[in-house]
Amino acid sequence: MKKTLFFIATIIIVVSCKKDTKATTSTPPSSTSDNYSSVQVFFANNNVAMQTYTVNANTGGSFSSPQGTTVTVPANAFTTQSGTPVTGNVTIQFKDIYKKSDMFLANMPTNIGFGGAPLKSGGEFFIKTVQNNSALILASGKKITVSQPASLTGGIDNAMKAFILKDSMMNNCPALCPSAMAWTPPVADTVSIFSQNYIFSLYEYNNPVDSGSWCNSDNATYFAAYPQTTLILLAKDSVATYGTEVFLFFKNQSSMVHVYGSYYEYFPYQYAPQGLQCTVVAIGIKGGKLYSSFVPIIIGANQTVPFTLSPTTTSAFTTQLKTLD
Repeated sequence: MKKTLFFIATIIIVVSCKKDTKATTSTPPSSTSDNYSSVQVFFANNNVAMQTYTVNANTGGSFSSPQGTTVTVPANAFTTQSGTPVTGNVTIQFKDIYKKSDMFLANMPTNIGFGGAPLKSGGEFFIKTVQNNSALILASGKKITVSQPASLTGGIDNAMKAFILKDSMMNNCPALCPSAMAWTPPVADTVSIFSQNYIFSLYEYNNPVDSGSWCNSDNATYFAAYPQTTLILLAKDSVATYGTEVFLFFKNQSSMVHVYGSYYEYFPYQYAPQGLQCTVVAIGIKGGKLYSSFVPIIIGANQTVPFTLSPTTTSAFTTQLKTLD
């Protein structure tokens, strides 16, 4: 894609403003005893850590995450929710997610819509700006640019587009995410390609702003090249007893989808791309203990795949999960 002067200017701003920021990282709560009351508590206790950065609202600035994501904030970018311009230092809360294991642990799968077709991700991120414990909004005409290294998701894909996570239940994250949510195209946000990076231009924080904004660079057409079939994942254990949740990890692609149960022990997925390799990952909790199942498959036409949960530990489970990245 054409390298515009705008993006060159953006890079100059990134270099010149890095010294204006400082960062801290918060570690999510952990369960040292592996004692969970539900799958939702497992996700809450093992979520991806939040990073926090300080930026001067008057001058703007930039910061880079440990994974190499660069976030650039223009000068005078924020207002209060009542519209008053913001001055002085602001705190930016940020997460960036590229690995399928992190998508799982953050409970942020790459379904389009609720339980819909898979998306191929170029990277997900969460962002929220706060001053004096109040969430801020972006001023009219301002945008934040987020530069995502394409090398972290397999290299440049020219079909990447912007998606945001929209839902009135955002304040229930991460416990209920994304059961009532949907990745959807935004009105104004865009994704462009500069050098070997996806540049996500964010013009407006999602509502409700108090809950922050989840954004995702995605190719929504990649899996359309494969015939779709219905894949049924059949639990051999009581879903009611374990609170079972089921996911598909696609091999060699940055895509991990949530397969929602419809009734009893059946988890049907109507958008399965036939012929692709993936791993069925199931997780459940019984008696406070963690149970899981990993079943590698090649998706066939109208296929039914049974799975059985086995006891495990958080350490053993996450270690196996990371082999699927």
